[in-house]
Amino acid sequence: MSSNIETIINELLNVEQNVFGVAIIDKSGSLLTQTENWDISGDLGTINKLLNTKLELGQKGMTSLAIQGIKYMIVENTEERKIGTNITGKGHIIIAPIPIGGTGALVCYINPQSGPRDALFNVQEFARKLESLV
Repeated sequence: MSSNIETIINELLNVEQNVFGVAIIDKSGSLLTQTENWDISGDLGTINKLLNTKLELGQKGMTSLAIQGIKYMIVENTEERKIGTNITGKGHIIIAPIPIGGTGALVCYINPQSGPRDALFNVQEFARKLESLV
């Protein structure tokens, strides 16, 4: 993993206080890196399925996914972002495809005390910074 990716993750964690965990998936669906406090390696299959499913107009696609045993309801599923929220208050996830509509992704665990949209702008901004590196 390049130090550039490490730097971008550290910047994201500094800029966005609501991001508690970060993982990066490359274009081939492999886990490039993740923060020590969050392990998504066992859930890569589900995340990749979500990333690789191209929805036709009117299709809902996956309605939920589990990461580390926590179930998240998919509340938004577009080419730009996939947002999941745990209905029992255990947090949120934002999956920002890299590039937009692509098969790589910046996957972030979001503070349960905030809404996922509070961190959305920064997560998507940092996903764009990763485009040339992933």
